[in-house]
Amino acid sequence: MLRVDIHAVPQVATLRCIGRLVLGMEAEMLRCMAEARNEACLMLDLSEIRAMDAAGLGLLVELHCRARSRGRVLRIVKTSPCVRRLIALVNLQPVFGLADVEEIELGNESRSPLVRRQMSA
Repeated sequence: MLRVDIHAVPQVATLRCIGRLVLGMEAEMLRCMAEARNEACLMLDLSEIRAMDAAGLGLLVELHCRARSRGRVLRIVKTSPCVRRLIALVNLQPVFGLADVEEIELGNESRSPLVRRQMSA
């Protein structure tokens, strides 16, 4: 189940998502709520998402692309560990602008679980 709390001020809306962002009703609910907003900047707080699948990740990419095509901004302002892992797995941190956020949250890039490691055989 997904719950979305909305906090809006002029030109900025924050959607705080709590629960699961997965295929089905949850993803459709967030899609409808995000697309109904008219603010220039939409911020997604995903700090309380406990599960996300490929449909949830695809929805984030879709919302990002739609916002850009309409001259608006979509920002992911906070992420839970499961969301961070999934975004890192498919290397979408640059798309969502999360690289800098991760360094700030962790305080040191070398401690980040998202640091790429070179391996050779």
